[in-house]
Amino acid sequence: MATRYIAGEQRIDALNRAENIVKKDYDITFDLLGEAVTNKNEVIAASDEYLALLKDIQSKNLPPNISLKPTQMGLDIDKELCFETVSNIVAEATQYQGFVRLEMESSKTVDGTLDVFHQLHKQHGKYIGCVLQAMLHRTHKDAEKLLTNNPQQLNVRMVKGIYVEPESIAFQDPKEINQSYLKTTKLLLENGAFVAAATHDPNIISGLNSIISELPEAKDRIEIQMLLGVQGALRQELLKQGFRVRVYIPYGEAWHKYVIRRLKRNPKLARFALTGMFQKSEI
Repeated sequence: MATRYIAGEQRIDALNRAENIVKKDYDITFDLLGEAVTNKNEVIAASDEYLALLKDIQSKNLPPNISLKPTQMGLDIDKELCFETVSNIVAEATQYQGFVRLEMESSKTVDGTLDVFHQLHKQHGKYIGCVLQAMLHRTHKDAEKLLTNNPQQLNVRMVKGIYVEPESIAFQDPKEINQSYLKTTKLLLENGAFVAAATHDPNIISGLNSIISELPEAKDRIEIQMLLGVQGALRQELLKQGFRVRVYIPYGEAWHKYVIRRLKRNPKLARFALTGMFQKSEI
């Protein structure tokens, strides 16, 4: 079932999948799976893989856009190590006019991740972006702080959040999560930020269209991001509507944890996967 959502275990698998996706007019971002590394050697190995990936992306004339996890880059070991590792990757991406997204993980990593992002943004500007999770109570205030501290060339991916968090710090009701998502997205767009709206939810997409109707100038500062193998028909429809649509391409040997977390969070994915086993994927 994982093959519908994972490009493969090797870099070449992701590159081959990306070539097919780009031909269909989608944008792409690559993600090497892995998180919560426990020693510097693992950080170096992940960094080396990303640097090699960037070179291969360039050689194949693919758009250089990658996403990486803070704990994969050493956040749990040392915040300065995380900053230096990511900064080195962004510097390489910059040579190709590429873009790096520093992802967001569980609530315990939010402060450290945003601290590292603030440093990175001061140094690299438009070449680095961050992520906010709508399910966390703190997210709207985090967005306000980002707009204050990083007012120029701010690029934020909005997600609902896939981690299991306690009620004391996170919304549990899907309607409240959606409200938080759209409220924060509107705030970012009103203040000139670029928003990467990661969603497969028609209710969120309807809300985004409402925001755009109020802020038509913001249409050029928003894109829809969708997971590999999910909601292919909706993805095509959004492209026809004139949205920029980016497909998230995960790969690597650490695929199992990634798939299991998403199946636990959204059991409907299991049905999609089982159905997909008997269908030819569009990409």
